[in-house]
Amino acid sequence: MAHPPAPAPTAAPAPSHGHSTPTEAIAGFIFVKIPVNRRHDEADPLHRREDTIDQMLRAQGLGLVVGWGDSLGERRPDGQRPAAYIRIDINAHDVQATRSALRALLPTLGAPAGTEIHYTLAGHSLRDMALETGWQLEQLFAPLKNRPNP
Repeated sequence: MAHPPAPAPTAAPAPSHGHSTPTEAIAGFIFVKIPVNRRHDEADPLHRREDTIDQMLRAQGLGLVVGWGDSLGERRPDGQRPAAYIRIDINAHDVQATRSALRALLPTLGAPAGTEIHYTLAGHSLRDMALETGWQLEQLFAPLKNRPNP
């Protein structure tokens, strides 16, 4: 009795930037807020930070960057709303390890004091905040009502 030929093996598609494959388990969502201080440095116009963070996360098997962008600040008297911070969205495979890696990497990318790493643990919204003296960890953070997380 003849058997039908077995299907040819196919390679799994390579993950594209900003997308995870079905086999990549996501343990949590993290976002990073990097303040834009125009007095000392310009915003990252080429968004090199996001690429560097994504490369580090992928190389260490921690997750990947899924989005990024500038968030507007308060309206000035001239009507302009300059960027207040850069936000980087991350799908993390291991929230604790990803936080640790980000705390080590962000200062090397010029992220200033006031940089925040937002995440959820045990149902609580928390953040790690960079201070001049180091990181302040697991600070309880209550998002504003009727407004999306910053």
